[in-house]
Amino acid sequence: MESTISQIIGVFAIIAFAAAPHMKKKSILLLFLIIGNFLTVIEFLLLGSMTEVAVISVSTVRTVTFFFFSKYDKRAPIWVLIAFLAMQGGAVYFTWKSWVSLLMLFDMVQTYGQWQTNMKILRICTIIGSIPIGIYNIIVGGYTGAVNQFLQSISAAIALWNIHYRPHKNMQ
Repeated sequence: MESTISQIIGVFAIIAFAAAPHMKKKSILLLFLIIGNFLTVIEFLLLGSMTEVAVISVSTVRTVTFFFFSKYDKRAPIWVLIAFLAMQGGAVYFTWKSWVSLLMLFDMVQTYGQWQTNMKILRICTIIGSIPIGIYNIIVGGYTGAVNQFLQSISAAIALWNIHYRPHKNMQ
């Protein structure tokens, strides 16, 4: 029963994460990520995957922090970035189960992406960070989490193309 409920919650997280990269304002993109992270924490609590719970809990606090900075068009100081990277590394260390836990360190790539102000780099970091986390999710049985990560990566790639690389009509 808990597995079924976790997968249903995961579907809602997928929707939030898939929509996020298409937002043009960083603060709105981060708001979607906050919702997705919160749902992911609940999903993996139900699955008993404590490494994911610990890392995504840190990620939720990280995203909320960066959201407030972005609301005022500011970037968090470098010490905030370093603190979140250290917390994520600590979360993996203290919840270590096997080599699979190492895959959750790729969330650090997304931390860097959310910290800086260039939306193009943020989307690239989403692509890079999502794939190993998706693999982690498959291994621990979080199948909607895996679908979520792979769709998030695809969605970020589409947004990257549409927003940053595709020739716009007014340029032709």
